[in-house]
Amino acid sequence: MSPKKPIRPRTPPTSDQGIPRARDTSPEITVRQAAHIEQPHLDQTTDPLTGAGNLPSASSPAHFQIADLPLGTPIARVTNDRPIAGYFLPPRLVDRLPQPDSLTGFRKAGPYTYVDLIDGGTVLLGADLQSNIRARMSNELWASGPRLEQVAGTLQWRTVASNGSSTIDASQLFITRVPAPADEAHATPPKRPRIAGDEQQPTDPSSANRAIADAELDALIDPWKTWGVIGQPGSPDDININGSRYRTLPRGPAHNDPIVYIKHPYHLMYDYATLDRTLRTDFLQQPRGAIRVPPALHWEVDPSLPFQRPMKETVATYFPELSDVTLHNVAKRQFTLANGSELATGSGLTLLRQAFNDWKTGTVNPRPELVDPLLMLDSLPRSITEGNQKVELPVANVKAGLRRLDFDPARFPEQWRYFMPSQSAVDIKRFAAGLLTRNGYSVFEPSPAQSFAAVVFTRTGHDFVFFLSLHRVRGRQIQQPANQDPNAANIRLIDQVGPDAAQAVEAAHPANKVVWLRGGVQTLAPYPDTFFIIRDDYARL
Repeated sequence: MSPKKPIRPRTPPTSDQGIPRARDTSPEITVRQAAHIEQPHLDQTTDPLTGAGNLPSASSPAHFQIADLPLGTPIARVTNDRPIAGYFLPPRLVDRLPQPDSLTGFRKAGPYTYVDLIDGGTVLLGADLQSNIRARMSNELWASGPRLEQVAGTLQWRTVASNGSSTIDASQLFITRVPAPADEAHATPPKRPRIAGDEQQPTDPSSANRAIADAELDALIDPWKTWGVIGQPGSPDDININGSRYRTLPRGPAHNDPIVYIKHPYHLMYDYATLDRTLRTDFLQQPRGAIRVPPALHWEVDPSLPFQRPMKETVATYFPELSDVTLHNVAKRQFTLANGSELATGSGLTLLRQAFNDWKTGTVNPRPELVDPLLMLDSLPRSITEGNQKVELPVANVKAGLRRLDFDPARFPEQWRYFMPSQSAVDIKRFAAGLLTRNGYSVFEPSPAQSFAAVVFTRTGHDFVFFLSLHRVRGRQIQQPANQDPNAANIRLIDQVGPDAAQAVEAAHPANKVVWLRGGVQTLAPYPDTFFIIRDDYARL
């Protein structure tokens, strides 16, 4: 173990070594209380990105005047926090952050969390040693900025006012640096005048630190700038951006798509699992779109991220009551349909982005199966034995894929508790109509008929019409005797679903725009009860 360094420097020996001196036995002074330091001769301003101040040169010795204080003197801590404006991110970096979370206001960028302040500006969040939430500089381990709190009822945050906990009777210890006359001997000599024609520009340390901090923050917000490959064999699909070569995803079926996607050099390929994991753990590492910009046709990366959240969460935004297994299966099927395979392509990611945007805006999508889970379903076979129609229900799990939709009763407990005891056809139609409406569908007014329960509905974004026959199923099969088939019983369509719904079905049927579905409540031990929908494509006309 190295010897402990003295806290108070010893007086350097003088040239007169022959004079005997008494040993200094006075106690060393150690100030353990928190102190406030005033440096009136220093520039107290700091760099808003790096937190570095204009500190005195290490070559200049510090001289202090230390006064003994009586024992037991209470010392109050005097703080001088950096203004919150010193923690603001530059606007060009703020524009690249994702939108605030709808509950917390957090703007997540990989492992970093940012918030917008109510009085303007965006700051990085961090914790101090007492786990208080504060503004933080990017190069700090523990946050040093003002404490922050969310403004109730908004997505914005604000600084927490100081509680002024110092006691009135406490003394305040001030340490003031007073320049000694000997300091002048250590003064930095003036620089020579700049001569016209000098090639070398004078370097400002604070400017250099600011440039380094800008580059570090830039890499945090736009990590794709570090994806350039050097010294590896090139590929015809690689593109050059600002002198660096970048790998790209395969173009996909649409070779003429103007958007290409650069990728992390260590990500060889993106299947659904890889892309989903990237979006969940560090979504800034997702592929980034790039496009040629005229007139020079140089490549530029789109500053907006292709995906703002994992695909499963995006599906849940527009179909909020689907079960977790169904959400996964829908997102994976959507990924496969867009890319035409199990692997991501450039044109496939563009189609996914367009589908998500159409959900947001309600725009008609040229590929309806990308925007409606009911159109993603495979048709299940129907068997007829001894006059009975049977449809075998598949098991709802990830391995089976998207063969059925399940709605989780835990997401609508009140409606479920009210509906389950009822055996009325009218009640199951009303329940189904409410469930579909909450998940974005437009349902025609159900018929008051007590037989052949069914509802008809549509969805913004395409022109298909859905006809859903409703059942209560115990076990794994939907069974329907022939005499209960509305076709065999000569029950008019208008009596089953009502006049408006019947008119919509009859108009869409010649164009093959009616999707025939079955659904209802399934009770199957040991699984929890669920409301399901399958597709069988058996016309009820």
